[in-house]
Amino acid sequence: MRPLLHRLALLALCAPVAACFLARPVEQPTATVRAVNLELRSLTAVGGDLTLDVHNPNSFSLPVTSLDWELSVGGARAVIGQAALSQTLPAMGSAPVTTALAVDLRAALDAASAVARGARDYQLAVRLHVSTRLGDLTVDVVHRGTLSGGGILGALRR
Repeated sequence: MRPLLHRLALLALCAPVAACFLARPVEQPTATVRAVNLELRSLTAVGGDLTLDVHNPNSFSLPVTSLDWELSVGGARAVIGQAALSQTLPAMGSAPVTTALAVDLRAALDAASAVARGARDYQLAVRLHVSTRLGDLTVDVVHRGTLSGGGILGALRR
């Protein structure tokens, strides 16, 4: 009976310590915008791509599962989108995450109207979803810029 009591007491003392090692806290990844290439391809379309540099401060790799984005042009919300991703962030390292962006301004009348009035400033809000053993983490990034005048608009200016 005595050895059983000793084992139970030892287990009661060791369990909390072991739980601390098994449930290490997951540190929040960070992201910065490396590049946004958005151009006005026509009077009704904006397209391009987005590249983020994402840093994983953890001692284990983390899978990136998806990216949500919202584009506003001239202060008017143009469109929201989502891209499924299957990329892994290396442990204690960084990796670029890239996705294509396409906006049909005919579906975003306020933004199309802003472009028609000459607005070229945009805001791109991005939410990156990272999967962990304890659930999903999100990383938010906001980037502001100016649409380049490609497509029809660029040809009209020449």
